[in-house]
Amino acid sequence: MDKVVPILIIAVLILLNALFVAAEFAIVGAPKASIERRAAEGDRVARIVANILHDPRRQDRYIATAQLGITVASLGLGMYGEHVLAEWIGHALAGLGPLKAAASHTLASVLAVAILTYFHIVVGEMIPKTIALQHADKAAVWVTPPVLVVQKLVYPVVLALNAIGNGLLRMAGINRYVSSGEQYRTPEELQFIVRESQAGECCGRKAPTCCRSCWSSAT
Repeated sequence: MDKVVPILIIAVLILLNALFVAAEFAIVGAPKASIERRAAEGDRVARIVANILHDPRRQDRYIATAQLGITVASLGLGMYGEHVLAEWIGHALAGLGPLKAAASHTLASVLAVAILTYFHIVVGEMIPKTIALQHADKAAVWVTPPVLVVQKLVYPVVLALNAIGNGLLRMAGINRYVSSGEQYRTPEELQFIVRESQAGECCGRKAPTCCRSCWSSAT
């Protein structure tokens, strides 16, 4: 039991890192057409995600929350996990003898960092990033509720981070909230726009507020 709790803490930190990595890549890569279609079909979380995608400020706060979560999880993993694993490995290497205590301590620290780095990169970074990029719409819907809960808990910090970041961008002559004037749409988004227009003509209201029967007939 002495080792179960530390292992659980390390696993939770890795999974939290994976959650926020997936959230960051998913919200950036989520196709608006797919999200809006899910929203039109009655998916409440998809409507929330669609609102975030259409509001640059909300999207910035979302990404800042994800980045803050990644940073805290990574720091916690390094500060806590490395110490715990190095202590366990050091005990296992105690048989090397007292004259080799310094060498065993160094070796334990190196092995602990290597093990944590492997799981951090593979489980906490590569796997969630791949899933988020290949299934961005589904991933965005899955991870948005917990991310928004965290955002509410650290809202002042998120606002401060965004203010500092946008301030530095303005000093460099970049305004994050000014449109570049060009917007390229994917074939799926163009198809969705056509369907939205048809559904709007059907009942006189613009999708996704169009009634489900009219929306289904248009699709």
